[in-house]
Amino acid sequence: MRPFLLLCALCCLTALDQTGRDQARAELRQLAAESTRLSRCFNLVHEIVGPSVVSVRTRERQVVLTWGGRAVREVDAGEGSGFVVASDAQQSWILTNAHVVLQSDGQNGFQKRRDGTWVGYDRLRIVLHDNREADAVYVGVDVQTDLALVRVPIGALPVVEWADSEQVRVGDWVLALGYPLGVGYSASAGIVSATDRSTGIYEAVGGFESFIQTDTAINPGNSGGPLVDLQGRILGVNSNIKSSTGANIGLGFAIPSAIARRVAEDLRANGTVKRGALGVRLEEIDANLARSLGLPPAQAVRVSGIDPLTAAEQAGIRTGDVVLAVGGTPVASIQQFRGRLATRRPGEEVQLTLWRDGARSQLSLRIADREEIDRALAKAAEALIAKAAPLANLGCRVLPDNQGLIIVQVEAGGLAADGGLSPGDRILAERGLGKLTTVEHAAQLAALRDGVIQVQSGRRVAWLRFRG
Repeated sequence: MRPFLLLCALCCLTALDQTGRDQARAELRQLAAESTRLSRCFNLVHEIVGPSVVSVRTRERQVVLTWGGRAVREVDAGEGSGFVVASDAQQSWILTNAHVVLQSDGQNGFQKRRDGTWVGYDRLRIVLHDNREADAVYVGVDVQTDLALVRVPIGALPVVEWADSEQVRVGDWVLALGYPLGVGYSASAGIVSATDRSTGIYEAVGGFESFIQTDTAINPGNSGGPLVDLQGRILGVNSNIKSSTGANIGLGFAIPSAIARRVAEDLRANGTVKRGALGVRLEEIDANLARSLGLPPAQAVRVSGIDPLTAAEQAGIRTGDVVLAVGGTPVASIQQFRGRLATRRPGEEVQLTLWRDGARSQLSLRIADREEIDRALAKAAEALIAKAAPLANLGCRVLPDNQGLIIVQVEAGGLAADGGLSPGDRILAERGLGKLTTVEHAAQLAALRDGVIQVQSGRRVAWLRFRG
């Protein structure tokens, strides 16, 4: 049987006669001519964008002991990529990843000095596409988006053009340009595999994750380089990969241009990035809960709380509202919501699409400065704490409302802190006293040396025993 199968296979391979081979060759030439158009797109992307892509090399000074005493030498610390986002006659600004130019703490975060500033490197050396070199100075760093802007004293460099990453679709062709693994400038091609991806890599710094995922080859050294569409525009900043080996396996992630462009502009103008906020607290709901609310069975985001004195409160957002879209773009996770908000500046208007009481509704809000909200909350918290009733036995202060005793302050080392309670949680009841909703109830609870209290934290309710 096996010789017969092998003979059949050979017959299939040699079945074309001369005429058939000529036809196949003609068809191949036609297809090759058509595919050459795609290759030419890649050529042109390289020719247009390549001159804007740079190598970012970091160096550290080390003190060494020699026979003649102590000596200082510079050693290479690492290499990444970057690209020119602005240039005038005397100088140019280069965007790269924060993790390229800051020293890591080994836990997906960055080292800090005692004064709270980030620890960079002793020297940043930029190598241009034409092999000119210059030292760079730090302009600004935004660790929450893993982006940094540096400046070199070389002017009149070609500047990139930005694309709108909100328009990118799965399957779009993209190129990654950069300086991987010390081999020099390289270009690799692939497609967009997914959008709005979150990997958890920026959780340590409270970062924003709404990555473009690509199978384009991204390796160590590509970090900070551009992800480019077929029109030669920047779709994202290549940032990280998922791999068990540390090398590319087709799972690369880029910071979308909608975020990167805004951060680059803010860093150049101010050296920092001002964050916007609406004053809502969110929770993710699963497909089953979404279906029970009358929504399609998919993950969604629901409002779990509203900060006082914020745009969300003033606009009439309610606890329980499901956020379907921000600025017309759907959101299905908290990271997506935060990513959409990160593309906008304080003072801008944003429209939220909500699901409330079985129907869609639209609300327009002005994005507030995150620092303004924090100051307002701190001021409101001070006023609340001054009015709050002390529970010395629990180590906290509370304010009564019709649902319970709201915790407004927790003392470090107290029973409340040890039990995991935090401001915003509610004490609903005590087993012997019953429901607690008044100042008198708070005084009765404060007089107890031991008891069992019912506590609500978010949507979770539990009973806790305490002994003074």
